[in-house]
Amino acid sequence: MTIKIIIVDDHQIFRHGVRSLLEDEGDMTVVAEAGNAHDAISLVERHRPDVVTVDIRLGGMDGIQLVRNIKARPSPPRCMILSTYEDRQYLVGALEAAADAYLFKSNSYETLADAIRKVHSGVAMLSEELITVMMDEYKKVAAQQIQRENGLTTQEVRVLHLLAKGSRSQDIAAELAMTEITVKRKVQEITIKLGASNRVQAVAEAIRRGVI
Repeated sequence: MTIKIIIVDDHQIFRHGVRSLLEDEGDMTVVAEAGNAHDAISLVERHRPDVVTVDIRLGGMDGIQLVRNIKARPSPPRCMILSTYEDRQYLVGALEAAADAYLFKSNSYETLADAIRKVHSGVAMLSEELITVMMDEYKKVAAQQIQRENGLTTQEVRVLHLLAKGSRSQDIAAELAMTEITVKRKVQEITIKLGASNRVQAVAEAIRRGVI
């Protein structure tokens, strides 16, 4: 079965390079190219491709908005983001838009054909560098959820981190621009929230619960 592909990128040289690469493959064909999102939407409706490769930066509607638009249609194609950007917001936005892959142009060019086959078969893909970004994002979200569940403020979590490093009240006061009295009150409030009897137990409990 031939995989039908549409390339969406505002750089004509890149589009032609990808087309040339994929035309050497026997199981896929580039049915159209687009330099902007508006043309891409029309071409997707006309050609009904299996896979659409999308650049992040496009004139007018960006790549993430384009993916969201395409995925909202009946029986949408697979959508692969091909980008030079490692920005966390782009990655999260692409995944929220239901993109099937997010790959860097720099390390995906030579393996693009294989990546297209995998995405066409239903395999979600990320560049290896982005796996760490996603893990960090997951840890951040999980920590925020734990923080909320324990009734702790962001400032109180910062105090706990400093306590865990062995910082004294005067050190914490200097670090967070507080008075020592305020720090001691914060520590007492944290201790109560965590059901501990002193700051050492509070830190131990925070670690046990995954707050820090």
